Amino acid sequence: MRTFVKLCGLQTPEDAEKLEGIDADAAGMIFVPGRKRTVSPERAASIVSRLPAGIRSAGVFLNPTRDEVLRVWDRVELDLIQLHGLEEPEFCRWLKENLGGRIVKVFFAGKKSAFPPEAYARWIDAVLIDSVAGTDRGGTGKTFAWNLLPEEQKRWEAWGIPVWVAGGLHPDNVNRLLTEHLPHGVDTSSGVETNGEKDRDKMKRFVERVRRHDRRVH
Repeated sequence: MRTFVKLCGLQTPEDAEKLEGIDADAAGMIFVPGRKRTVSPERAASIVSRLPAGIRSAGVFLNPTRDEVLRVWDRVELDLIQLHGLEEPEFCRWLKENLGGRIVKVFFAGKKSAFPPEAYARWIDAVLIDSVAGTDRGGTGKTFAWNLLPEEQKRWEAWGIPVWVAGGLHPDNVNRLLTEHLPHGVDTSSGVETNGEKDRDKMKRFVERVRRHDRRVH
């Protein structure tokens, strides 16, 4: 199994160019108002145009309206839509039926969902388990208690939904996560930055350690 690797929070076309020669699967851009890594649809379109071949584009939203998603979708070539809030199954269904991209739904470690897995199963392509710090949902740069993962994996994988992990991942801890829990995917943002900017060396080391694990295990 190849572990899906998403590098999130790209802010400039130069960030996209830094991914040349790095074996990542997706690059994410934030469309949540008020976040430090938020980009406009116009900036995102420029970033996507500079992504190396083979790296998919992901848009991250937090409790968006349909119109807010469409405003971005019409301007940016997105392969994945990541929903980082309390989006209900019906919203995921509408996205899947009307836009057709891959849907990644975020849930938070230790927080019970208002809906069971089967309510989402037909409409999402992956689940991302992330950390919470106060009122911040994701992008915290903090890990969560990984001993919560086996229960989450069992719950979602029973419905054929792969589980990805985010929250404080960086080149020096991602191998331990993979060795102990074998998630289907990993996602990082601040863990591959230096002084708030994407660091090519850190991104390269992060992905290389994931791929080394893939070769060893699979």
